[in-house]
Amino acid sequence: MKLLNFLVALGILCFVGCAGNQPAQETVKTVPAESEEETPVELVRIPFKIAPTVLVAPALTGKMNANIEVVRSNPLAKTAMEVINAYLTSRDYNVVSLESQAQLDEVVELQSAIAGNDEDLAYAAGLSVGADINITYAGTIHENEIVIDLNASEASTAQLLGSESVRMTKADGESQRAFVQKAMQKAIVGLENKIRTKLAAQLELGVQYKVVAHLTGEFTDDQAEEISNMVSTQIRKKFNKMQVLSMSRNTYDLMIYADPDKYEDAQMVYGEFFESLNGLAKVRKQNITKKLIILEIQ
Repeated sequence: MKLLNFLVALGILCFVGCAGNQPAQETVKTVPAESEEETPVELVRIPFKIAPTVLVAPALTGKMNANIEVVRSNPLAKTAMEVINAYLTSRDYNVVSLESQAQLDEVVELQSAIAGNDEDLAYAAGLSVGADINITYAGTIHENEIVIDLNASEASTAQLLGSESVRMTKADGESQRAFVQKAMQKAIVGLENKIRTKLAAQLELGVQYKVVAHLTGEFTDDQAEEISNMVSTQIRKKFNKMQVLSMSRNTYDLMIYADPDKYEDAQMVYGEFFESLNGLAKVRKQNITKKLIILEIQ
């Protein structure tokens, strides 16, 4: 409870009065208060073959329910999220969020299974809700200046897709809420423009699924090699693309791009492993979410 209260307080401070935190992202844009008329941003309008799902959350580490509590208790953090969600929805994204305790419990379980690291909570959260990308945000206000930092990463691999930072000066008479809305709108437009082309290209390959397989049976080296070859050659042919993130004797970490017309969900992807390895080994599922499959090969 002390940790939760501390993180909630940290989130509130960061949106109403932090000083000294300088942006660490790759792009910083300063907009003086008197410069209300700006050249409109030319939006990237590449269409998506499949509408991507995005999870938006405050950029806090620690327990995920602390992140959610920040949004619930801090009006400016909530305003920031609303701006991001509204813009992404208008740009053909499916926006999801974590709200229920059951969802939080699943995140904790997945985080322990695949990461073992408190810093990877957003990664586990994205996998649990079936997100294609995770967007995290942070903001600091000091006197009449605001700095907004946004990061977008692949939900399946945690690889950074892009980042955007915006610094603005508050106009005379402008409310703090309107100030946050304007800065966050500029930041999310810039970030989405950066990542859209890359994201659209990835979605052309199919729906991403992360597969983690553990050999738990008592296999000889020859048997283990035969299973490995079956996965990396024959099962690979079932999908649009298979990327081997890592492969040891007893653990496979795979990224699969599946045709959504052939595979409606993760259970159908799991079925390919079950059927293809039948006769060589038994396949048992440990955990299946919308985008993550953890299985045992016995």
